[in-house]
Amino acid sequence: MTGTGGAAMTGTGGAAMTGTGGGVVADELGASPARPSARERMAVLLSRELRDGWTFAVGARSTLPTAAGMLAQATHAPSLTVLCGGIYVNPRRLVPFAAGYDCHPDSVGDFIDVYQLTERGVDAICYSGMQIDRFGNLNLHWVDRPDGSRFRGPGIANTSFGHTAGRTLLWVERHEPRILVPEVDFASVVGLRRRGRTRAELGLPNLGPALLVTPSVLFEARDGELAPRVVHGDHDWSRVRAATGWELPEQSPPPATDPTAHEMSVLRGVVDPMGLLRDRDDR
Repeated sequence: MTGTGGAAMTGTGGAAMTGTGGGVVADELGASPARPSARERMAVLLSRELRDGWTFAVGARSTLPTAAGMLAQATHAPSLTVLCGGIYVNPRRLVPFAAGYDCHPDSVGDFIDVYQLTERGVDAICYSGMQIDRFGNLNLHWVDRPDGSRFRGPGIANTSFGHTAGRTLLWVERHEPRILVPEVDFASVVGLRRRGRTRAELGLPNLGPALLVTPSVLFEARDGELAPRVVHGDHDWSRVRAATGWELPEQSPPPATDPTAHEMSVLRGVVDPMGLLRDRDDR
C-alpha cells in the first residue's frame, strides 16, 4: 500500500496542495508581519524533518503535526503522504480534529489498510504524550499521582505502529517537568532505551524516537537518549533546564533557523488560513 515512494491509497503519491509544491501560491501571498507563535515554530521545525516520498502518520487529534505534513508537501516534499487517524489520506483542510471527512482528504481507507500498514510500517509516525522521558519513552496510559491514585489517559489505539514505523517523531505543546520526566510511569511506546536495555536488546529493529519538539527546544536522538539540538523562541536557558525533568547541559544549544518568509506565507495562507496554530490575539 505504500509502494516505494511512500504513496498510501492514492494514485498521485501524495501530491501537494498546489501543482507546484506551493511555491506559486506562497509567492503571491507574501509573509505575514505577525511573529510566529510557538505552535507555528514547532510545525515549521517538524516539517523540515519530513522527506519527500515518505508516508507520515499522525493521530486523529494531531493538528500541529498534520500542519507540519501539509507544510512539507507544499514546500519541499510534494510526494510526502500524510495519513491522519490511520485512514484519512492527504488532508487538504486543517481542522481541530485532524482526521475525518471534514479535513477533505484525497481518499479514505479502511481498517484492513490500517492492519496492512501496521505490518509493513510507515516511514515516520508522530506521537505526543502525558509523559516523555529522556530516552524517548512515551506514556499515554496512566500517571501515578502523589496520593497513590492513578490518572488514566486515553491510551493508543494501535501501539504496534510505534514499533513498526521507521522512526517516531515526538511533540508536546508544554515544556514542563511533569511531562518531560526522568522516567515514564508506563511505556506506551518504547523509546531508545527502557529499564537499561537498548532497542536492539529488546528486539526492536526500527530507529525509535528520532526527535522531540517542544515550545522551547528541538531534541534529537544522540548516544541513546534525547539531547538538545537547537532552541527556538525567546527562552531563558536556565528556565528551560529547570522545566525539564532530566539534566541538560549548562550551555545552551544554538538557536534554530527562524521560519522563513516562504514557510510562514505557506503555513498561514495555504495550510492554516483559520489560524489554528496562531496565538489567540493574532487570529
